Amino acid sequence: MSFFLASKLRRASDTVAIEKKRDELKSDFEDFENFSKSDELQHFNELETYVLSDKFKNHRKNIEGKSFKKSQLFQDEKQFKRFQKSRKFKTYFKLKDSSELTNYNQLNESDELIRFKDLETLVKSSSFNKKEQADKLNEYKRLKSSARIKEYFKFGKSKALRIYQEVEKSSDLKTYYQLEEKISSDDFLKEKEFLQDKKRFEKTKEYKKLQEYQQLKASEKFVKFFKLKHKNPFEEIKKWELTFSDEFDTNKLDTTKWTTRYYWGDKLLNKAYSLAGDLQSFTDGDNIQVSGTSAVLQARKEKKDGLLWKPNLGFVPQQFEYTSAIINTGNSFKQKYGKFEAKIKLKNHSQVQNSFWMVSNKILPHIDVLKTANEGKLMFGNFWGNEKSPQKNEFKVKGIDLSKGYYIYTLDWSADKLEWKINDVSVKIIKEGIPQESMYLNFCIAVKNASNNLNSELEIDWVRCYQMKK
Repeated sequence: MSFFLASKLRRASDTVAIEKKRDELKSDFEDFENFSKSDELQHFNELETYVLSDKFKNHRKNIEGKSFKKSQLFQDEKQFKRFQKSRKFKTYFKLKDSSELTNYNQLNESDELIRFKDLETLVKSSSFNKKEQADKLNEYKRLKSSARIKEYFKFGKSKALRIYQEVEKSSDLKTYYQLEEKISSDDFLKEKEFLQDKKRFEKTKEYKKLQEYQQLKASEKFVKFFKLKHKNPFEEIKKWELTFSDEFDTNKLDTTKWTTRYYWGDKLLNKAYSLAGDLQSFTDGDNIQVSGTSAVLQARKEKKDGLLWKPNLGFVPQQFEYTSAIINTGNSFKQKYGKFEAKIKLKNHSQVQNSFWMVSNKILPHIDVLKTANEGKLMFGNFWGNEKSPQKNEFKVKGIDLSKGYYIYTLDWSADKLEWKINDVSVKIIKEGIPQESMYLNFCIAVKNASNNLNSELEIDWVRCYQMKK
């Protein structure tokens, strides 16, 4: 094994940190997936589509580009003020409610003025006789000299009245009143205030949408989401779906998942047995402790009657000096291809042979996902062929201090490749003898060498298996 791989394994020896990183990635993925389908994100996307659209940009440009001086409102107000400042309109409104005009109009319709005009017509006629009609002449002279009649005719000849009458009959006066009504209306005043406000865009519903969009985009939730979307760290997670797991979070072994004997011993004999070369008897669960957080397989020095398989004799009764434990999923779970992994801690691993392996219905094919042998050396291997001509590819891995505690052991199995990993560090890839049939999981401790102080354990925190999503 290369120095580079040993160095990578040493750096990856902090299993707590590795698992924390995994859990965080899993949590991020779940949050990412849920958020991807949320109404909140849909609302954000709708906001983004709108505020980045040409329609929004043009609308904003139109609002910010407006000014009161360039508006029709300004022109209307300007025209109205021009009317107000003009001499004729000043004269008109000065006379409009004046006593002079009131008196003039009152006298203009009076019997007195009618009488005066009739007398004047008579007096100036050719048929008028001063002597015979002296009383009418005197009445005429009296009316003509009255202050009211004099004032009437004087005002009637005035320039002011002429201007008033011109304005009164003009279309300008109608326009004036229309403008006056318009520029004094609430709508006009509101629009004028809006156009004179340099921050008018900030008072629109479009601005509120822009603010909401910007606030959401800058929020921690959205920043994290888009950062993850950009980095896309979930490609590996997306590939897999969980097919089997046990977190050992109860106080006893789940026997619907695990068998505590060799698969074929349970299937054919309904009994446990040991293989040639083994010094232990596998007990039916007596050497397994499940604490609610992990399952511990124990090897102990104690006498136990059992069966030993000898190829030339078959199953032979024997008293063993040691007891140990085995669990497998032969009755509950088998799978072809996928990811198979377990978090395992070994105690006194050099005393025994610890194994996490996979096997088909026959002895071969067989894969050691983890094995300790030859005084605790860490071994991995692939075995294929048949009993008469077996083939194998075994290798050992250095750089792992098994006494430090838990490590995550992983096998990635595809149609053309086997890849072993420890704490997500790839330690070996094999492309020869790849199994093409379903296999099941096995964990056990086998005693190969006598020991008076035997006290060895294989502790499993969890087991998880996955298959590629279709």
